[in-house]
Amino acid sequence: LREGGSSELCSLERWADAPGERAVEIARGPGGERAGDPSDPVAYILYTSGSTGRPKGVVHTHGSAMSFVEWCARTFELSEKDRFSSHAPFHFDLSIFDLYASLYHGGEVVLFGEEISKQPAAMADAIAARAISVWYSTPSVLRLLVEFGQLDTRDWAALRLVLFAGEVFPVKHLRALLEKWPAPRYYNLYGPTETNVCAYYEVEPLSPQETAPIPIGKACANTDLIAINAEGKRVVGPGEEGLLYARGSTVMQGYYGRPENTAASFIRNPFAVGREEKLYCTGDWVTLDESGNYLFVGRKDHMIKTRGYRVELGEIEAVMVAHPAVDEAVALPIPDDAIGNTI
Repeated sequence: LREGGSSELCSLERWADAPGERAVEIARGPGGERAGDPSDPVAYILYTSGSTGRPKGVVHTHGSAMSFVEWCARTFELSEKDRFSSHAPFHFDLSIFDLYASLYHGGEVVLFGEEISKQPAAMADAIAARAISVWYSTPSVLRLLVEFGQLDTRDWAALRLVLFAGEVFPVKHLRALLEKWPAPRYYNLYGPTETNVCAYYEVEPLSPQETAPIPIGKACANTDLIAINAEGKRVVGPGEEGLLYARGSTVMQGYYGRPENTAASFIRNPFAVGREEKLYCTGDWVTLDESGNYLFVGRKDHMIKTRGYRVELGEIEAVMVAHPAVDEAVALPIPDDAIGNTI
């Protein structure tokens, strides 16, 4: 484990010398895949925005976490030779990949402090100097690197994988990044905190005329994605729109201490004949392209994305109305290419 930035490197003890813990046996399906077992012990709880000022704790088990990490290992061909960046706060779901995928392989993690994350040129310096091979962040961070990171002045030979998630990446800014960093493979990762990552898309070369947002892609291993239209039918082709649902071993166990919210987030799978099965509602409307990739259309609720974070407009309104001088309040999103939305 290494600390990034201009300060001295800070080493932790060797993994072999760390105190041992009892291994947890995780349920598997008949093919050896991770199984969605509700009895799996809880691994972590991440809190998301709440519509009434009460954040919801998303409960993930060891099984859901390992299912996600093992998918990452196979898909991105990770190894002990990789150096991973970690600049997302530990309560942000991007950190799950940074910490657990690197530990899974015995790779090196370079921690980027909050100060350096606000300075694109210093961040670029650290990425190059520490020979980061796997970078994962929101598109807004990558856009800052393109605009202010002076990327033409450094050696990026070590960088082989660029992952981004959390918000739509405007194509013109993504194209600029591809021009600065032409060698790495790029992946758009999609999924709310409740599902880890449930869809992915490897970015293809972008023509100068390309303006449409890139797809969120297809379902990850151990995950099924189903889009259901307003008539209750499954979306099966381009031009149709529907609400996206997910099922599989990476989906959360539920919201901590919030059974009513948990129940409201799942529906019975209407297409599972002869068996009981639940689908998690992502709240996102999608369609399909000609290649079967899902395309993000918009939200169905009062939630927006800004700087990669989910924000309930109702939560902002609730805080504003709580002020004694405010009788009524309304929060509206204003699209912003840099951060997704301002309010």
